[in-house]
Amino acid sequence: MTHFRSKLVSSLQAEVPYTERPALKPGLKRAAVLALFGTSDQEPQILITKRTEEVETHKGQMAFPGGICETEESDETAALRESHEEVGIAPSQIEILGRLPELATPTGFCIVPIIGILRHSLEEVKLVVNPAEIADAFWVPLKDLKYVYRRELFTVGQVKYPIHVFQIREHRIWGATGLMIKNLLDRMDRLG
Repeated sequence: MTHFRSKLVSSLQAEVPYTERPALKPGLKRAAVLALFGTSDQEPQILITKRTEEVETHKGQMAFPGGICETEESDETAALRESHEEVGIAPSQIEILGRLPELATPTGFCIVPIIGILRHSLEEVKLVVNPAEIADAFWVPLKDLKYVYRRELFTVGQVKYPIHVFQIREHRIWGATGLMIKNLLDRMDRLG
């Protein structure tokens, strides 16, 4: 895990911009998400959640734990708080390593991706899903993501937007979460 942690920290220092995203502009709602890594048998994995159909926005979508930043709350605090509320992982179990650049969504959010790693192995950390917000939560081996990636075109009216998609069994990870995962993988690939 020490080697993976070092590689992840180094990758966050690289300049790797997002592709095909709306520009950041005033008036966007600030939200923080936690791209959380853990290891099982020395194999790095990343936590993915599926939002319920009852949440206010992004119903049924695959996402990292996270949500709106409260007034006077740091991005890191918001990501840790939301992760604890959504999947039951206490902030004390997570080490924050850094962040990816902010990104805007077509739905009016400015998302701040915070990168963290569990202080213990996956076997020692139990997920406790909040059924009001999260329909499912699971760990995905990082190596598997490279084999399930594809680019697609997403059509809105007459405009087609290129998007990054990761198909994990029946779960289609795309949109902002797909873009953040692609950015992380690109950063780590640059380090070899």
